[in-house]
Amino acid sequence: MSFCPNAILRSRLNVGLSPSAWTSPRLWHRQRGTTLTLRRLLSGAPGSSGNSLDKLRVVDNDLPSPEASQQSVAQSILHLRSTAARPSPAYSSHYRDITIPDTLGLETPYKFPLEYQNGQETLSMEAEDDTSVPANATMKADHVKTISVPSTRKWKDDRLRLQALIEQLNRQAQELGKPMTARSIHLDASIRLKSLYRRPLGFRQWKSACLELFSAKSDDREISNPALIPALNESDWDLFRKIQEDGLDSFKEAWEEMNRPAKASHWQRLALHLLQQSPDLMLKFLLVTCQSSDIPNFNMVVDSFIYLEQFHRDALTEWKEGEYTYDSVIELCLDPRDWPILRVTQKGIWLFLQRASHKGLVLALRTVNERQTSLTGETVLVFMRRFMEMKDVDKALETLQLLSTIDQEEFALDSQVVMRTCCKLLTLDTVQTQDGVRNFHILPRLLELGIRPDRDMMNVVLSNAFKTGDPELGFDVLDFMKSHNHEFDSYTYMTLLCDAVARGERHRVDLLLQEIQSQDQLRENPFLSSKLFHAHYVFTAKHMDTDADASEIFSSMLNMYNELHDITPLKELLIVPPNYTPPIRGMNSPPSRIAMYIMLATYFRCQKGTSNINRVYSRFRALLTEGNEMIAPLAETDHIYNEFIVAFRDSPRNLRRCVRIVEDMLSHIAQDGVIEGENGNRFIHAKPSVRTWSILLSAFIFNKQLFAAEKVKEMMAKYNIQFNEVTWNHVISGYANAQMIPEVAQAIKSMEEDGYSADAYTVRSLRYLRDPERLWVAVDELDANSEALDARLAPFAKPSEFAGEPEKEHEHLLDRGLQNLKMQLQS
Repeated sequence: MSFCPNAILRSRLNVGLSPSAWTSPRLWHRQRGTTLTLRRLLSGAPGSSGNSLDKLRVVDNDLPSPEASQQSVAQSILHLRSTAARPSPAYSSHYRDITIPDTLGLETPYKFPLEYQNGQETLSMEAEDDTSVPANATMKADHVKTISVPSTRKWKDDRLRLQALIEQLNRQAQELGKPMTARSIHLDASIRLKSLYRRPLGFRQWKSACLELFSAKSDDREISNPALIPALNESDWDLFRKIQEDGLDSFKEAWEEMNRPAKASHWQRLALHLLQQSPDLMLKFLLVTCQSSDIPNFNMVVDSFIYLEQFHRDALTEWKEGEYTYDSVIELCLDPRDWPILRVTQKGIWLFLQRASHKGLVLALRTVNERQTSLTGETVLVFMRRFMEMKDVDKALETLQLLSTIDQEEFALDSQVVMRTCCKLLTLDTVQTQDGVRNFHILPRLLELGIRPDRDMMNVVLSNAFKTGDPELGFDVLDFMKSHNHEFDSYTYMTLLCDAVARGERHRVDLLLQEIQSQDQLRENPFLSSKLFHAHYVFTAKHMDTDADASEIFSSMLNMYNELHDITPLKELLIVPPNYTPPIRGMNSPPSRIAMYIMLATYFRCQKGTSNINRVYSRFRALLTEGNEMIAPLAETDHIYNEFIVAFRDSPRNLRRCVRIVEDMLSHIAQDGVIEGENGNRFIHAKPSVRTWSILLSAFIFNKQLFAAEKVKEMMAKYNIQFNEVTWNHVISGYANAQMIPEVAQAIKSMEEDGYSADAYTVRSLRYLRDPERLWVAVDELDANSEALDARLAPFAKPSEFAGEPEKEHEHLLDRGLQNLKMQLQS
C-alpha cells in the first residue's frame, strides 16, 4: 500500500472519507453525514467541471491541521465550489465570509471582496482589525501591489490551498510570536500562490544544485556530481536560443504562451545553465520571468543574484540592455511587493537595498510598513544607512521607528550598534528656525523616539553646534555635557581644537593643549597630535609676520614634526638643512599626508628665492615617477601642486613654471592617471581642480599678462571648469594687487551676476587698493561705459560656455598665448 500523502487523500475522497480526519496511514475513520455530500461534490456538482480530484491536489505540509473541524472544512469546500461560477452581471461585487484563526487562536470573521474587472476577479485585501487600512476600502495600486486572481476556473486548485496556507501562516505567526493582521496573512498566502514552485521537492532540488554550483565555483573545479544539475532538453534549448539570438521580445512571447507547469519545468533547468555559462543572458532571463504572471520563488531569485554578485559582479557592473542596467534589474526582480511577509530571506532584502534607487527604497519602506513584513534589526539598520547615504533624513528616522517592533535585544534603541548608527545620522543634522526658535532638526526627533544621547552622540551634536557659526550654541552644548558628567575624549577635544583654529583663537588652543598634555591617553593620540601640529602651522608659518625670522619658524616646525614622524621623507625631498640635528628622537612613525603637506607649505613660505623651490619640485617629480611610497600619496590631491604654484606665481619669470605644474598634472607624470608604487600599491593622480585653475589665472592677472590669462580661461571652459566664488576672489585679488581698479569693479559685478556675493576674503583683497575711493567711482561708471568696458574685459566677464569637449589626448595648456608669453620672458 502506498503511503504517499496525496495518494491517501485521493483514496479517502474516493470512498467518501474526511480529508482531514486521517492522522496516520493505518487509521481510517468513516464519518457519517459527509459521504453523500463529498461524493456529489466530486462527481460533478453544479458549478464544477471535469475531474475534481485533479483540482484538489495538495501536498502534505499544506493540509489543514488535524484539529480543524471536519464539518467546517467540508462547508468551506462546498462554499468555494458553489461560488465558482461567475455571478450575474447585476451583482458586480460580493463578499465571501471565511473563518480564519487569528494570531491569538480566536475565530475572527474575514472578508474577501471580489470585484470583476475586464472579466477577472481582483482580490482586494482588507481587514477590520487593520488600523492602517480604512475599513471596507480597497488598497490603492500605488500603495500596495494588487493581487489579481485571473479567474475562478484557474483558481479551482488553489481555493482549498489558500485556506490551508492562511491557517499554516497563522500558526507560524503564533510560533514566532509576531502579531500580524488578517490582511497581512492573506496577502502572504496570495504571494506564495503566485510562485511557480509550490512543492518541497522543487525547493530541495534547487538548493542541492545551487550548493554544488557555489562550491564548484568557489573551489575553481568542475561539477563533482553532474546528476544534481539537470540537463537541458530540446525545448529548453529552443528557449535558450530565443534569449541568445532572437532577443527579449521573442523569448517573452514564447514564455507567456506557456502554462504554469511548463514554466516551472523550464525555469530551474534554464536558470542553472545560464548561471554557469552566461551570466549576462541570466539577467535577461530573470528580467522576463520575474515580470510574468507566474513568478519564480523569491528565494530562488535571491540565490541567483547572490551567485552573480559573488562571482560576476565586476563584469556585470557595466551591463546594459536597453533602459535596463544591472542595478535596475535587481530592483525590478526583487520587487518589495513580491517579498514574502512572514518569513522572508534577509539576504534578498539586503541585496535589494544595496542596489535600489531612492524611489525603490521608499517603495520598500512603505510596503514593509503596510504589510508588517518580518525584518531583523540588522536589516532595519541597512535600510536606515541607505537613506542616510542619500541624505534623506526623514525616511531614515521613519525606518528607525521599525526597531521598536523587533524583539531583538542586541538591536534595542539603547544598544551600541543602534547608538552608533544614530551618531552617523546626527552628522546630517541641521539647525532650523521655527516660530522664532532655533533648534536642531534630527536631535529632537531622536529624543521623541526614546533615545537618550550618550557621550559619542553628544560629541556629534557639539560638532554640529560649532558648524552653525554660532559659538554660543556650541558652548551651551559643552556646558550640557559637563553638567551630565560626560567625560571628554579625543573626539571632543578635536572638535574644540578645530573651532579654535578656524576662529584664530590662539589662547583657546593653548588652554586645550594644557588639558591634553595632562592626560597620557590624549597626549599620545595621533589625531590630536596632528591637529596640534596643524594649529602650530596656522599660527606661525601660514600667516607669518613680515619681521619674523623665517629660519627659526621652519626649525620650530621641523622639531615638532620630528617628535611625531620619521624625518627621512623630508630628507629625500631635500628640504632638511644638512646641519640639522633634532633635539630629541621622536616616535619615528611614517608621516601622514597632512604632515608632509604642512612641512612643504612651511618650507615654501620660509624660502626667499625660488631656485630652492624649483629644486624641490624637480626632486618631487623624480620620486613620484619612481613610485616612492611616502611621496606618491601626495599626488592624489591637488593641495601640494597648489602650494608649488603659489610659491612661483609672484615673479613673472616663474609663470612658465606655474604652467608646467598644471601640464604635469594633466599629462605625463602618471600613466593613465595611475602611479604604481614601489610595493605594488596604486595611487590615482589628481587632476587640476577649480582651485588649481583659479590660482593659475590669478598669477597671470597679478602680473598683468591678460592675453595668457584669456587662454587660461578658455582652457577652463574646455575642461568644463566653471567659475566659483574661489575663482572670482582670486581674480579680484589679482586685479587689486595690480591696482587695476576698473577691472576690479567689473569682476565684482560679474561675480554677483554669477550668483556669488562678496565675502570676507573679497573685502580683504580690496585692502590692496591704494586708492579705494576710485573703486566706487568705477562702479558708478560701469553702466555708462558698459559696452566699451565689457569688450576690454571680455576674458574676465562671466565665463561663457565653451562649445568643444575635453579631448582624451593631452595637449599644451596655454597654446599660442603661452608661447607668446614664453618669447616675452626670454627676451
